[in-house]
Amino acid sequence: MTDRDLKQPFAGLRVADFAWVGVGPTVSKYLADHGAEVIRIESVTYPESLRRVGPFVNDTPGIDNSGYYANFNGSKLGMSVNLKHPRGPELARRLVAECDIVTESFTPGTMAKFGLDYESLRAIRPDLLMISMPLYGQTGPWAPYMGYGHVLQAASGYNHLTGWPDGPPIGTGIAYTDFLVPHFAAIALIAALDYRRRTGVGQYIDFGQFDAAVHGLGTAILDWTANGHEQTRMGNRDPEAAPHGAYRCKDGRYVVVACFTEKHWDGFRAALGRPEWCDLERMRRKWQRLNEQKEIDRHVGFWFEDNTWDPSAPEPPTPDDAPDIPPVQRFTTDEVVAHFQNFGVPAGVVKSPEAMHADPQLRHRGHYWRLDHPVMGERTYDGPAFRLSKTPGRLSKAAPLLGEDNEYVYRELVGLSEEEFIELLADGAFE
Repeated sequence: MTDRDLKQPFAGLRVADFAWVGVGPTVSKYLADHGAEVIRIESVTYPESLRRVGPFVNDTPGIDNSGYYANFNGSKLGMSVNLKHPRGPELARRLVAECDIVTESFTPGTMAKFGLDYESLRAIRPDLLMISMPLYGQTGPWAPYMGYGHVLQAASGYNHLTGWPDGPPIGTGIAYTDFLVPHFAAIALIAALDYRRRTGVGQYIDFGQFDAAVHGLGTAILDWTANGHEQTRMGNRDPEAAPHGAYRCKDGRYVVVACFTEKHWDGFRAALGRPEWCDLERMRRKWQRLNEQKEIDRHVGFWFEDNTWDPSAPEPPTPDDAPDIPPVQRFTTDEVVAHFQNFGVPAGVVKSPEAMHADPQLRHRGHYWRLDHPVMGERTYDGPAFRLSKTPGRLSKAAPLLGEDNEYVYRELVGLSEEEFIELLADGAFE
């Protein structure tokens, strides 16, 4: 028996996925990539907002042309329903009756307006698991507030810690919490599945993205509660490491270096060739170096400029009467990282999206998958971030077109006759 012959861990589970944008669809994707049948429930009249966000293939906006949406929703089926149609909520409830899990991430009260809240749904499926994932949870003064990850990273303190000491908070550039919070939600949902497996009892999970995001703040809150010290923006610096920064190489790329321990510092000095400034009295201990970061950055910046080269640049001509002096050792950006790593110094290249796509480590790990999409063609998708030893996850199909699997869902799962399906289709119930 091969690994592919083994039953996937969530095989046999069916999920009604009402969630939208990033966090909710990512949670259900963990299940889909490991065997669950996940059905995306959307509306043609009110398309999922991520479908309208780029990047779009060939820079052409389109409901089925968003790479961003596609990456969050591979391995899923697609169903469309208009919940404002007189029969829309009924059709959704009939699907839920055939499902084990419901996921949603709307503002509190939205599902209840359509009779799709947990208490209503458990009446038709007593062992149902349901997870709601709005920004601030179901209760509290902020519960009714709407927003996206960019709002949440500000509200949960990340923006306060990102930027330069003398500048405003700048955030992370992306909706950082959208890529942190789903891990917590998935763990909560899997724990509920295990509970149902052992007891036969379903449950409702009130999951606030705000609550989960706070766990990624590191020591900031602990430092305040224990010491009354307010951590703030430090640019590229770190309270426990020196040097700690990004340094420009001759080819325009950057290398990051982080020395947290005396062992790192010893290796760093050796990698630089033990220049005299490293042996100054004020550089001997870490607590001293933390006060000398400006000087350290100046020396390290010069070293990277002098000891790296751009392999794409033409070599300067050498005069005929040039003295016969051995050339100074020069490194490419990738070679300089290997050089520091060989001395036990934590270092890495700041990579562009193009470099990430060609990264040999990710290629070796099989991270990227190529899937054929009916509109976008063959494109690259992110694979699961973890690998189970016997039943590794796999992307079974590209993200669905809007309403792509309506006939299967409505005819085989909901149980509509062909005549009823055609009648509701013509009446706009699936829009």
